[in-house]
Amino acid sequence: MRKLLLLLVVSFCWSCTDESGDVGFIDGGGVGVGGSTARFAINGEFLYIVSNTDLKVINISSVADPQYQSSTPIGSGIETIFGFKGNLFIGGQSGMKIYTVDALGRPTYRSEFVHRTACDPVIANDQYAYVTTRSGEGCNNTLFEANRLVTLDVSNLDNPFDVDQQQMINPRGLAFFKGDLFVAEGASGLKQFSLEDPAHPVLIHFHTEIAANDMIALENTMIITRDDGIYQFGCVDEDLELFSPIQ
Repeated sequence: MRKLLLLLVVSFCWSCTDESGDVGFIDGGGVGVGGSTARFAINGEFLYIVSNTDLKVINISSVADPQYQSSTPIGSGIETIFGFKGNLFIGGQSGMKIYTVDALGRPTYRSEFVHRTACDPVIANDQYAYVTTRSGEGCNNTLFEANRLVTLDVSNLDNPFDVDQQQMINPRGLAFFKGDLFVAEGASGLKQFSLEDPAHPVLIHFHTEIAANDMIALENTMIITRDDGIYQFGCVDEDLELFSPIQ
């Protein structure tokens, strides 16, 4: 019954994800990786779930006996969660929030970067977080143009600030793959940015033939979700090549 309960929790969160339904994981740990539009992430013995307004923590140290631990109000319009090295980067329609988790799994608020209302996936590394802001139905921002790729300096987790903004078409999920930054542009295609200067991503290829909503990047393959199914691409001669579709 406990295993079934955990499965139901995971299934519920999957159904709440935006566009792709991907699962986010912190620090790997051999469990897996996830896309930038995930609504839940795992760090060690704890599962973190974001609803529209709360960050929920479940202790999964015992797979047979998962325990609900806490719920923390974190605002409204919360959409995504991305974990990196014990930190949670939470995307919402009003901005990105950063939380740090301790050894007992408890999240502590660190800071946030506020932007005008827009849909907001986020991924991060040691120094920078990359955020897409998107206009459209459900994003509550019909009065202004929100379609941008925003680069944030998060080297100081208590004081994130933007260092670069670039106009996009209608951006969605993001992923790091083979040292580059990939940004999904929905039906318009998939953009590939060089991170030679990580503070200022440079567009090096626009794969207009590859529609994409979000990506899960593995070592040698990238799983892309889009409206008509799931597609696995690999890197062949420094270019993306379709390996297999699941339609």
